[in-house]
Amino acid sequence: MKQKFSYTTKYSWLKDTVLLTFGSALYALGFSTFIEPNQITTGGVTGIAALISFGLKILPTGTLALIMNIPLLIAGLISFGKRFVIKTTIATVISSMLLDVFPSYISPYNGDKILAALAGGVLIGTGLALAMITGGTTGGIDIVAKFINRRMPHLSMGRIMLIIDVVIVSSAALIYRSLETSLYSILALFTSSKVIDSILYGADSGKLVYIITKKPEEMSSRIMELVGRGVTRMKVIGGYTQSERTMLMCATRRQEVTRLRAAVLQEDNEAFVIITDFGEILGEGFKGLDK
Repeated sequence: MKQKFSYTTKYSWLKDTVLLTFGSALYALGFSTFIEPNQITTGGVTGIAALISFGLKILPTGTLALIMNIPLLIAGLISFGKRFVIKTTIATVISSMLLDVFPSYISPYNGDKILAALAGGVLIGTGLALAMITGGTTGGIDIVAKFINRRMPHLSMGRIMLIIDVVIVSSAALIYRSLETSLYSILALFTSSKVIDSILYGADSGKLVYIITKKPEEMSSRIMELVGRGVTRMKVIGGYTQSERTMLMCATRRQEVTRLRAAVLQEDNEAFVIITDFGEILGEGFKGLDK
């Protein structure tokens, strides 16, 4: 049993190292070939390093990014544990080295900046997603966000990182002396975030639908007939009317929402419907829990 665990652990680390290496290479390729040559930024420590490198003309971006990440990684090791920091360190070192190596072998793209933002966003998003799958990242901004979140727990990690990225993008417009820089940077950030979501959550992201109806039996049958999805029933009481109703809950894929709305309309055109987005569905009919 002990030998099997040891083998599994080694295999897991080997797989994670391969993903981190490939993800870091894609990240560096996207930034050095499409983003930085076109004076676009995607936030993070690498984005800050690129701005400093451009403004002060001192060290190349990759070297600066590595130097800036060292104190963050040390702080992260003390506060958040070695597993996360080891993987992040691997990705940081590889991506920082390749940021300085790739320009010597791969010509930068200097064409349409919209295409540069899109291509860079796709490569960076893919690289970050591969690193996140292993439990690491390619830089230390998330460590900064964790520290801020500890001091101000009312701010979520996502909001903190968004604020940091907004500051970096705004600074890029000043340093590059171009408002268009911010617009292209926003496009690159949006693209990378969508790619990350697609890779991490795949096709099993979807919609969660709540339906408050007077006809729960008929509605449930119609949804299962037209959409082929199970329905969960819950008793609810209206806060204003104090009347008891039944609320149906149904998880669907995005492409199934139109059919579900048609099913609701056929059975009860006075139903109250709430449709929300959510990241991932696990369980019967969707991705298995072991995935």
